[in-house]
Amino acid sequence: RIGGTPTMCAGLLPRAISSVLAQRANFRFHITELESTKLASEVLTRSHDFGIGREHSAGDNDNLVFDRLFDDRLFIVSGAKHPLAARRSVTLEEAAHHQWLLPAAEGSMMLQFRKEFDRQKLELPQSVVTTMSILARYELIATNRFLTVMHGSVLRFANAPPFLRVLPLDARTEIQIGIIRLKNRTLAASAELFMETVRKVVRPMSSLNAAQLRRDMREG
Repeated sequence: RIGGTPTMCAGLLPRAISSVLAQRANFRFHITELESTKLASEVLTRSHDFGIGREHSAGDNDNLVFDRLFDDRLFIVSGAKHPLAARRSVTLEEAAHHQWLLPAAEGSMMLQFRKEFDRQKLELPQSVVTTMSILARYELIATNRFLTVMHGSVLRFANAPPFLRVLPLDARTEIQIGIIRLKNRTLAASAELFMETVRKVVRPMSSLNAAQLRRDMREG
């Protein structure tokens, strides 16, 4: 049993499962989508063998171990016909003047995104639509009226819609992602194999940037 945050379930986990099943067709998985706090709780109670998500806070139970996998960077995306989509360079200040749809203000994504605006001494744009739903954001982005921010792992591993475009802008925004497991708990060999597969799958994430995403999505 594996727990994953919504972001991990949207991209990384399906990619890792597919990779494992290509080698071990007899494996069976039970995946649960959980928010970060609930994810840690489920691992603590042994309801799940381990979880994959962002690092739990320092105040969380010391019985949990966080094995860092990668830093999930954030990228600004638009529809293919948005005014900024075809630009070769875009500044955060320019992007801020357009309409936005953003995730909940109290979440880790917006915390990191706000830090980048603060670093550049810019005012965070007001969100016309606030939602955590990736599907809702896809539908609204397709209108070519909005910009939004998405995790690099979703853009890299999920099947992004063909109309999605990553803007040529690398913001210094990142969220630590790792394996959350119970200290001193011995897991089955199948679980260890899956975790090792995840580590291999995420290796390209360390150097992921907007130019690479734009190229990969164009070629895809």
